Amino acid sequence: MKPKDKKSENHDEKPVLKILRDIQEGIIKGEELSADIRQDCVEHMWISMGYQVEEIAGILNVSGRTIKRDKTEIKKRNAQKPSADYALETIGELIQKATVAHEHMMKLARSEDGSLQEKAQAGYYVGKLIMLQVKSLQSMGLLPEKAMQIESEVHHHQEEETSVEELKEELARLEKIAAAKENLDPEILKLIGKAKQHIALAEAKSTIGELKNKIEKDQGTSDGSGQ
Repeated sequence: MKPKDKKSENHDEKPVLKILRDIQEGIIKGEELSADIRQDCVEHMWISMGYQVEEIAGILNVSGRTIKRDKTEIKKRNAQKPSADYALETIGELIQKATVAHEHMMKLARSEDGSLQEKAQAGYYVGKLIMLQVKSLQSMGLLPEKAMQIESEVHHHQEEETSVEELKEELARLEKIAAAKENLDPEILKLIGKAKQHIALAEAKSTIGELKNKIEKDQGTSDGSGQ
């Protein structure tokens, strides 16, 4: 094995981000790096920064073939045999990433600078992200599916307890907010129209129920008087 020179030893002692800054500022040259430390730099730019092969090759001043070989070695180095511990570590990492994404979307949803449409979209994706995370955890057996059924039933009962008048008032409030915005998203208009249809159906259902009770009551009275 070829011994490392003093330059390579000095580079090995530096963190990857410091090495990349030094390369960018011309303090050191990418081709001077040892294979190990170059692969650390490649791994960071590839996985954490999303750089392509040719971009990494240009920064480190090496060939694209060298970077491809480095990527192969990185994959081998990071390969893990399936195990319970590895599965738990991977799940924990994925949950952490999902949490970070959730917090980012929450900031967008609460931002004072964003438009109503942007806030609504951010809020929608927050809910979607949560549901995807729940389903993923359920599929791995980490959350019971029965809990989802209970939550769904509670939500259903809460919806039933909301009166038609309350729904109409809330819709009117949301329409007023939407009307104040320019270039309103057609999807919002579509949802408003759908909400009006649902409220109309709820009103019709309530009215039909009253009508049914009235007719049955009158019919019972009429049958009783005819005896």
